[in-house]
Amino acid sequence: MERGFYERIINCFGTNFPNMNISESAIKLLNSKTRVIQLNKGEYLQLEGDVSRFLGVVDTGLVRIFYRKAGEEMTEFLASENEIFYDCESFFKQRPSKRYIQMLEQSTLYLCTKADLEEMCQENKEIRLFYRALTEQLMLKLKRKTLDCIFEPAKVRYDNLVKANPEYVLRVPSIFIASYLGVTPETLSRIRSKVK
Repeated sequence: MERGFYERIINCFGTNFPNMNISESAIKLLNSKTRVIQLNKGEYLQLEGDVSRFLGVVDTGLVRIFYRKAGEEMTEFLASENEIFYDCESFFKQRPSKRYIQMLEQSTLYLCTKADLEEMCQENKEIRLFYRALTEQLMLKLKRKTLDCIFEPAKVRYDNLVKANPEYVLRVPSIFIASYLGVTPETLSRIRSKVK
């Protein structure tokens, strides 16, 4: 059986779901409500003003979520293969977003709508528990990033990024890494020169 969307999410969190066993029928239901799309480098899945309708998993490629502040693009979130992404505020509140979702590489994405997720949660307890665990993991990841930006110096934030996602350093343009870390491109350049 093609495990698709579910398999990508499990790959994303690995051992964070050690007790999460989902039946083949639940997996089949999840996959039946998921669509696969391909977007080219530079294309957008979501623009400012759109209402976020999808929770996505990257099959191949690289996704960036960002917003504009005083004319500058501020990278808030990055996701590559087997990673989950969504604009959580707009997704949960179903209100127009201030964020963009852009492809940094040609990307293949698994997408599931909020309406479909909610419907599946109503009819299937396994999916409801799975979705709750998934949401908790995403919230914790966002909280860790926020706390890092508040409490950790720039060098530690960079080291944490390299440790958690070494491929970002090779695949994401420096200007986006700098804004993701909350530093200027010049500061990022100084940090990198000390690492080498």
